[in-house]
Amino acid sequence: MEKVTIIIPAYNAEQSLRRCFSSAVQQSYKNIEILVVNDASTDDTETICYEYAQTYKYFKYVTTQHQGVSAARNKGIELATGDWIFFMDADDNLYDFGIDILINRCGEQEWVIGNYTMVNKLNSSKPETHFQYFSEEIHYGDKSELPQLCLSRNFNCVWAKLYRRDIICKNDLHFDETQDYGEDLLFNLRYFQYVHHFVIMKEVVYNYCYQFGKGLGTRFLPNEWELQKNFITYMEKMCRDVYRLSECQCTQMNAFYYAQTVATLQRIADEHKLSFKEKRNRIKKITRSKIFFQILTKEYKARRIKRLDYLLLKRNLGLSYHYIHRGYVKLKNVMYKGWGTLQ
Repeated sequence: MEKVTIIIPAYNAEQSLRRCFSSAVQQSYKNIEILVVNDASTDDTETICYEYAQTYKYFKYVTTQHQGVSAARNKGIELATGDWIFFMDADDNLYDFGIDILINRCGEQEWVIGNYTMVNKLNSSKPETHFQYFSEEIHYGDKSELPQLCLSRNFNCVWAKLYRRDIICKNDLHFDETQDYGEDLLFNLRYFQYVHHFVIMKEVVYNYCYQFGKGLGTRFLPNEWELQKNFITYMEKMCRDVYRLSECQCTQMNAFYYAQTVATLQRIADEHKLSFKEKRNRIKKITRSKIFFQILTKEYKARRIKRLDYLLLKRNLGLSYHYIHRGYVKLKNVMYKGWGTLQ
């Protein structure tokens, strides 16, 4: 039985820690170590860590200076002793058979990707299952399928996955501590260099708890567009020079770049701290940029976006594009609920 190290960075997470820790210690797969890196919390995080460490011999924690989530994860990698590493956030939880499901699919794979559910912490809504893109219940893939992995947003996060510790250590892989945005995506891109085969499954192993305005994909950053441009340039170079993707595969990656840029537009439009004029000016700056126009044109030529979307964004009407889409989604939800009532 191979050993799995579960790394959990924690900073002032007292409200969710017991739920998180309980889900980790209750795993059906028993050859695990749980390693919590307390990032100099000022609440009761350390007290809760101490309680669990006293109860479970495979539960360990270390307290560090406050340096952020990337530094905490790097510390966890440094201290890990497992054959595999599983990253977890302090406000999320594992399903009871999560690690068991993943470890049973390892074999000769270098990366094992499980599915996850998402739940809004504010309204305690019913968990929504993430769409995994691949049609099979269990899909075995290789490096050529990077575009599909990116489109299914499996490159945007490190949780719900098993990573081989020997690959991480041998190649000195670590999280970029200078980045406070996209650090998961960067780590996955670098790890994927050494992945020849991966397995991805539809079965759910992890529950991601989010809150709009915080965390993955919901946080507004004033310089996000500059960060996005850097990511896109870096990913294009990796696809061409490192992964050696074909021209067709590199073209498929454009759909991911488009999704990322549109998400940036939406976060600007939804930011309540910005005036209407500020939103319009920020969005116009993006839609008038050369790199955005290139991405938009490629998507339209590939027939992956509608003509109306293309014309609105081409004519720098990004805010109108956002409101039209928001209205369409609301209308569709109302019609869906109405149909459900009739049924």
